[in-house]
Amino acid sequence: MFLQKKTATLLLLLFCTGAFSYAQTEKVNYHHDTFWSKTEINEIFPKKWGLGFDFVYRTKNELGEGSRFTSMLRESYRPWVHYQFSPLARLSVSPIGYMRTQDYIGKPSDYFRPPYEEFRTTIQFFHHLKQAQGRVMHTWRYRYELRWQERPLQDDYRYFNRFRFRYRIRVGLNSTDFYANKTLYFAASNEIGINIGKNVPYLFNQNRLYLGLGYRFLTAARVELRYVDRVRTRGATGFEYDMDKGIMVGIYIDQVSLLGTKDLIKVRYFD
Repeated sequence: MFLQKKTATLLLLLFCTGAFSYAQTEKVNYHHDTFWSKTEINEIFPKKWGLGFDFVYRTKNELGEGSRFTSMLRESYRPWVHYQFSPLARLSVSPIGYMRTQDYIGKPSDYFRPPYEEFRTTIQFFHHLKQAQGRVMHTWRYRYELRWQERPLQDDYRYFNRFRFRYRIRVGLNSTDFYANKTLYFAASNEIGINIGKNVPYLFNQNRLYLGLGYRFLTAARVELRYVDRVRTRGATGFEYDMDKGIMVGIYIDQVSLLGTKDLIKVRYFD
């Protein structure tokens, strides 16, 4: 009962935080249609250490018009080192990741903003709680990022940190075992990002809401189709926001060596 009340309270706070911070003062909003994609590959070895890699690619429309595939928004490459404490908890470190961004085009002057690169070190920890005989899975993820972001017009980089907290719920629709082949599941999550450091103008960075469906295939792989709703601050003015609504396709391989296996027990390390 205590865990259920705690979960309900965290859910309410998390889903309201982004809207509350956004509503404090009058804002200038720029609306965008986007496409997000993510490919993630992992392998956890018998002694609980593991390696992973993810690739992200995003596109956008411009000035709030046209196709969501008009121009590049973000591409990133990140290697990971994992330590799996149990099937319900994992610590992961990305020693260095590379991102290249061509930011949102919300007004004509945005066309003069050059693309920029970023190097990022990421530390994250997540843990799970299962309910309803395993059909319902709650996940809490805590991520801390050390970021070196290019300032192309000044020919240098600024360093700052960001803390991200995400809550996610997944519900099996045709199975109580998330790892069973051909499992169809519903997923919803919300994540808030907080900037930290002297080189940031304000704390609130962004809020991301995901809603979607996932399907497991070949036992150790999954595909997800999501709706994405993101609110993100822009610049240093404190009153301009990018409102990003889009679709996302994600492909996840939980264990490369176990693709097609029938041994479900060994496929229980995942995010």
